[in-house]
Parts: sequence; C-alpha cells; structure tokens
Amino acid sequence: MKKTYLLLLLLSYSITSGRAQQAPLDCGAENPDLEWEYAFQQLIAQTRARMQEADFSPAAYTIPVVFHIVHGGQPVGTFPNLKQGQIQSQMTVLNQDLSANAYNKSNYPPNAFVQWAANQQIPAANLDENGRIKIADFQIQLCLATTDAQGNPLAEPGIDRINYLSKGWPNPTQFGTQATMKAYLDNIVKPQSIWDVTRYLNVWITDKSPALTYAGVSSVPPLSGLPGIPNSATDSTDGIWCFAKALGSFQLFPAGDYVSPVVDGRTMTHEVGHYLGLWHIWGATACGNDFCNDTPPASDFNSGSPTYPHDPGSCTSPVNNNPDGEMFMNFMDYTIGSAKYLFTPDQKIRAQTAMQFSPFRNQLGTHGVCAPVTSSSEPAPPQPLVIYPNPATGDVRLRLEGHTIHSVSVFNLLGALQYTGVSAAFSTEAFRPGVYFIVARTDRGVFAGKLVKE
Repeated sequence: MKKTYLLLLLLSYSITSGRAQQAPLDCGAENPDLEWEYAFQQLIAQTRARMQEADFSPAAYTIPVVFHIVHGGQPVGTFPNLKQGQIQSQMTVLNQDLSANAYNKSNYPPNAFVQWAANQQIPAANLDENGRIKIADFQIQLCLATTDAQGNPLAEPGIDRINYLSKGWPNPTQFGTQATMKAYLDNIVKPQSIWDVTRYLNVWITDKSPALTYAGVSSVPPLSGLPGIPNSATDSTDGIWCFAKALGSFQLFPAGDYVSPVVDGRTMTHEVGHYLGLWHIWGATACGNDFCNDTPPASDFNSGSPTYPHDPGSCTSPVNNNPDGEMFMNFMDYTIGSAKYLFTPDQKIRAQTAMQFSPFRNQLGTHGVCAPVTSSSEPAPPQPLVIYPNPATGDVRLRLEGHTIHSVSVFNLLGALQYTGVSAAFSTEAFRPGVYFIVARTDRGVFAGKLVKE
C-alpha cells in the first residue's frame, strides 16, 4: 500500500495538531492548507512524469541566503549580535544535510526500514544498496549573499545586522506567545527588513522570550494564485525565523552563543525543509500523512535520541509501520540534532518541485548575488517612503516617487493591525498617540516607514 491517501485525507483531515508546540525549542511552523497541498500534488505529478523521461537530469539549485541579525545595540560577537563564525558553521551544516553528507549519517543502522520498505513495496529508486530508504541528496545548496538588496557589496557575506532600537522596534523578548511573536515579525520586522524573496532566502535571527517554546518557524512555498493558508507567505513575510541560540554548530564553532552544547544546526535544517515544502513526519495528526510514501507513519513527534527500531506498531492505519517503527532520524522530526541525519527521496521530489514551480523559489540563484563583487559602481539609493505630515494629528498622505501604491497597512508597536486600505491617504483620528509602522505595497515592491501620532 502507498501512503499518499490524498482523497481520504481531504475528507478526514484536521488542520490543527497542537502537538507542534509541546516540545520545547522546536518548530512553530503552521501546516499549509489542504487546498495548497492538492495544488502541490499536481505539480509533484509533473515532476514525477518528467523523471520518467529518458533525458531527465535533476536540476541543481543554489539558494542565496541573508541572515538578518536583529540585536539591541550589542557589539558584534555579543549575543544576540552573533559572530560571523556561528553563521558560517550553520551554512556548513545546511549544505552537508541537503547533500546527503550529514556529519552523523554513519549512525544509520544497516537494516533500517528494510523490512518495512519491502512490505510497502517502496520503489527500488528510493532504496540504497542495503535495501534501506535512501538518504537523499536534494541537489540544493545554500550560499551566503555577497551583495545586498541594492546591489552593494556586503562587508560580511550573508549578514545584515539590524539594531532594533535604531529602528524603533520593540524588544523581541517581550512577545511570549506564537501569535504575538508572529504579529511582531510579520507586521513590523519583516516588512521593514526583507530583501527580494525571488533573489534571497531571508532568515531573521533574534532573541526570544523564555515563554516562547519553539526555536524556528518557516513559511511554506507559495504557489501561483494560492496563498497557502494559514501559513500564508507574501513578498513581505516569506522566509525563516530562528532563535539566535539555536543557530549554528557548537561542534564546528564553540565560540558562539548556544542554548546548550548539543546545538548542531539542525533547527535550521528542519526549517529549510518546511521552506522547501516538507511536512513534519506525523503530518497534521497522529499517524497522519506527510505525503511522502517512503517515510513510515509516526504517531507523534519524537524527542531526545531514540534507538532503532523505535515504536514499531505505533501506527497501523492507513499504513502499518511494523516492524521497523518511526523514522526518528528524519530531519522533519523533533529529536535532538545529533539523532537526525536524513531526508528521503520522496522529500527530495517535494523540494525539487518547490524550487521548480513556486514563484518565490524558482528564480533563486539566477541573479548572481553570490558571485564575486567585481564592480565598484554604486547604484542609486532607493526612494524613501514619504509620510506627511509626520508627526500627524489627522489625515496622512503617502508618496513614493515613481511608484503606484496599491495598498497601505498600519500597525502599532505590538504588531496589531490598526488600518488597512488601498488609498495613499488615510485618517489617524482614531489612533492613540504613539509610534506606528506603515507598510505600503506598490507596483515595484514593499516599503515601510514610521509614523508618529500626536
């Protein structure tokens, strides 16, 4: 039997699992909508059909990355203004994990999932020479961007250091729930710092409240004309957030700042999996569907460092995971980093599909933003968003030279929406005195500014 019971799942699926928030310092990513998954399955079918053609060769992708390190004025190298070496160690781990070269892949038991794969008639292309589920090379690599959003050379490749105090942003540690942290990031931080999502993978690195029980969140690949509710991503929010002390590898760069010595970069590997269209291995419910036939079903997330076989028989329907149990070593589980070391071939197909078809993914690596900087010419600075009068007591008007403003949103310091509309003019009479952030979407991008209401 196969594991892709899409029609069944469309009829019986429960969109909220809740379990993703129970494991401390793990993933806060929300599940995509089933409408998104249905459309994604159509694209996966095209990828599979292409794989059957005689001249097929999987594309190799390179994704430029920018780490927006959000700090409160601390010197470089003082938490949360992380050292460059911690960022570089993270890149090393990501590229190892995506290329089937995880540092601990030798821990894969020689008989892992052999009997289960045979029982489920997993195709030979998904198996290695021992009959195990193959550790997949995604043929996707990441590189540190060498130029910024305006084409200027970066002093530190792939790093954009942002002092939230100089921006007038709140301290991220004051947001202790997923909802308030998401509002803070999506409505304040991201729109005012994001770089073109068709050119860069944007990663925001911040401190966090001790009450926040996850360490990473990613958007899923947007599909053309389909937002991917509830984890919808726009050109002002697409990307990954990671807790600063969960980033990088203690083993590779012990001089960094980590929540514990076991941090080895796998939080980011997990979130990049979501960024490329992967679900958690349990799907959205106990023994649910992650839409990959070669991952045995899991009854829940796993934590710690289990031994193989783990929980055989924990799922019997729609697919039995006897006798080999759950794939706790998959990067899309919640086990500690040193227990994880693989993605599967079906997960690779999803990642390749995202890179080929998602409008926010399929242009990545085509702009030369990781190439050596050879030109010293300076491009013209971007036009600022003009807000007048500012400070304001009544009506406000926005202007951006050479742009047509399509929509305007206004948020308070806590990221709560105060106004949204399509006009470049609006009234502030109902606003309380204080500081507000304005996000204007134009025909040429997303721009942000700050408004003071007197």
